[in-house]
Amino acid sequence: MLHTDIQDKEAGLPDWRMQDRNAVRSIKALSKCLPLSREARDGAEKAERLFRTKITPYYLGLINPDDPECPIFKMAVPDIRELTVHRNELEDPTGDENRDLNNQPVPRLIHRYPDRALLLPTNRCGSYCRHCFRRRLAGRTDRSATDFELSAALRYIRKHPEIGEVILSGGDPLMLSDDALFSLLERIKRIPHVRVVRIHSRMPVVNPYRITGELIEGLGRFRPLWLVLHVNHPREVTRIAEMHWRKLTGSGIPVLNQTVLLKGVNDHVDILKELGWRLIESGIQPYYLHHPDLARGTGHFRVSVRKGLRLMRTLQGTLPGYAIPRYVLDIPGGYGKVPLQHIYLDERKDGTLHIETLGGRRVVYSEGGID
Repeated sequence: MLHTDIQDKEAGLPDWRMQDRNAVRSIKALSKCLPLSREARDGAEKAERLFRTKITPYYLGLINPDDPECPIFKMAVPDIRELTVHRNELEDPTGDENRDLNNQPVPRLIHRYPDRALLLPTNRCGSYCRHCFRRRLAGRTDRSATDFELSAALRYIRKHPEIGEVILSGGDPLMLSDDALFSLLERIKRIPHVRVVRIHSRMPVVNPYRITGELIEGLGRFRPLWLVLHVNHPREVTRIAEMHWRKLTGSGIPVLNQTVLLKGVNDHVDILKELGWRLIESGIQPYYLHHPDLARGTGHFRVSVRKGLRLMRTLQGTLPGYAIPRYVLDIPGGYGKVPLQHIYLDERKDGTLHIETLGGRRVVYSEGGID
């Protein structure tokens, strides 16, 4: 049986809270479920001292113990290589706390772009991804924002009418209870100039049982609202996950996906192509392919930008356009995201335009006398 076709009875614990309570939280516990060599176990135990282990029973069931290159294992299980810090790696790679840029004017709120603000209501996650770029926060303490912190953040948003979108991230905002989440959304929606709310979550991937009827009904009260998933590999698009995602999209909540380009996980065109197809078949719109951030201890996941561009160049023309995400880099230090793309246009000195075809040929394009 394919691991992507895991059955409910094998995943067990279809209640999302039970999944969370029964998550594997140590290598000692994990070694009772998965065969680990002594070397791998010792290295993993050292790595989890810096960044904790947490794997839900559902997500654990997606690991193929017979596959030494299992992508789920790589993303979920601590690795001794996390102790290696490379040159240029940063504790805060996206510059959330860059004081010179004042990206975090009040605790729990990041205001990097004029028209949107990022709110971090909790440090808790459904599972700790080994490539996490906020590992300085998530996986260190299980702490949600206090009412004082949330009130200060909302006051800031209220005083800045240029903010039209509030993004909930973390940690994982879907680790909040329904009551806490809906209360926060109500407070945000009462701010007149906030036009849209966006929620970023990996919970529908590592614990899809979080997508309950009550959650969907509650989120529907706050539309326009967008949900952004974090799916990195086709193996994460299981029948169970897809069933729950379709409940979201079927209720009228638009769902996007962000993928992180990870060495040894998805840095192959066939994997990215299959992921694109699986997502759009599930009604999910591919949104971003993130170049991996320079987070400390994640060097073994990073690929070169050149390789990323080659992958995107190869994907072009092999998938429907709406199934191809934008390849982006979050500039270290807090300067924001920029698209990385292959240049198909070459403007010559004589004014002619030479366009590269999908097959790699160069053709001359005439604009027909347009100024």
